[in-house]
Amino acid sequence: MKKTFKSEKLLIEEISGSGDRLSHLLRGLTIGQLIGIIRKQLGMSQKVLSSRAKIPQSTLSRVEQSKGEPNIATVRKILKSLSCDLILVPVIRESIDVQRRRQARRIAEKHIRYLKGTMNLEKQEPDSDFLDELMKQKEEELLHSKTKL
Repeated sequence: MKKTFKSEKLLIEEISGSGDRLSHLLRGLTIGQLIGIIRKQLGMSQKVLSSRAKIPQSTLSRVEQSKGEPNIATVRKILKSLSCDLILVPVIRESIDVQRRRQARRIAEKHIRYLKGTMNLEKQEPDSDFLDELMKQKEEELLHSKTKL
């Protein structure tokens, strides 16, 4: 597995943390609701905004009411007309390390199941402590190897 550079990892974590804080600040508002709030704060009617964005007023109304999923091009047109930018940022739910460890564990478990099946065919009963230790070793080996998880 290609090792992630510390600077890349820090960047991902910083962006993700900012995204988490922003999600919290939004208090569950949809993009459409936020557009409606901005439009009203600017004292603009839906008719004026839809005209500036060059979209039908019915489309703007559906977006503000969060009916359906507007496409990104439509949202960009609306936001540009409000002098706003759209930033799309993936927000990681778990750290990279946690996700990599989980992937390594899944692969290690697959190897251990195969080993147990082979031992059962030979009528051998694997020792659970031995299998646990083998699982840990395989997981660490996968985490530090150059193969992809």
